[in-house]
Amino acid sequence: MTEVVFLGTGNAFSAGRRRNLALLIESLGFRMLVETGPVIMEQLARADLQANDIERLFVSHSHGDHTLGFPMLTLSRLRASNSLHVYAGSHTIAILQTLGALTFSNLKPHPTNIQWHELSEEGPDEISLTQDVILRTTVPDHPPGVPTLAARWDFAGGPSITFATDTRACDAAVELARGSDLLIHEASFSAVLQPDQDPGLHYHSSARQAGEIARRAGCPRLALVHLAPEIGQHPDVLIEEARAGTDLHVIVPEDGDRLSLE
Repeated sequence: MTEVVFLGTGNAFSAGRRRNLALLIESLGFRMLVETGPVIMEQLARADLQANDIERLFVSHSHGDHTLGFPMLTLSRLRASNSLHVYAGSHTIAILQTLGALTFSNLKPHPTNIQWHELSEEGPDEISLTQDVILRTTVPDHPPGVPTLAARWDFAGGPSITFATDTRACDAAVELARGSDLLIHEASFSAVLQPDQDPGLHYHSSARQAGEIARRAGCPRLALVHLAPEIGQHPDVLIEEARAGTDLHVIVPEDGDRLSLE
């Protein structure tokens, strides 16, 4: 059994009902945190977890709503006996290290407390997280100067989960997600609720575009995340927009929701 815990489902401007985007991906003997936004410690506490419970972290890119909680996470693990393995692109790793140095310059974590695993920001990459879990990444369309990674977790004998955020609709996301059991894709905009907006100009996607990517990739399930406050109040509209009259299974999770996959 593999489970996705939606710690937060909102975008950079979220507060209240939806906090900044963060996920937990868990399976037997495996747990990985995805993103460390400003309130990550509160989000973990709501899931009955402490910083020491996190040994693996994936960060997609350097924007503050995905990274600003990193210093607090590492501070809370300062005396942890287990290492934190961080998986990210080189640009993002540099930002995470800078955040730590700026905010807690007087603290010097034990050198083995954080282990950095650099992922390619030029194209597809692959790394084994455990004997049974492979992490695959690719580089979707992203804002200039902000390298962004989409990720896929393949569990031996289990499901595949793909995650893409802060990207406009692109072929790279389709190829990474091809055949996944679940696609978790950003939907910062709504073609129905915001017909005059062009998500691509902001390097983001609409719920309609996320649905198109899921169908092109052959994913039977789609979870819409990274929702702006003005559209996150209308999950039913987003679901129908993404489904577009097809049998695609679409969910708009609330913060704290859990999704189990066989």
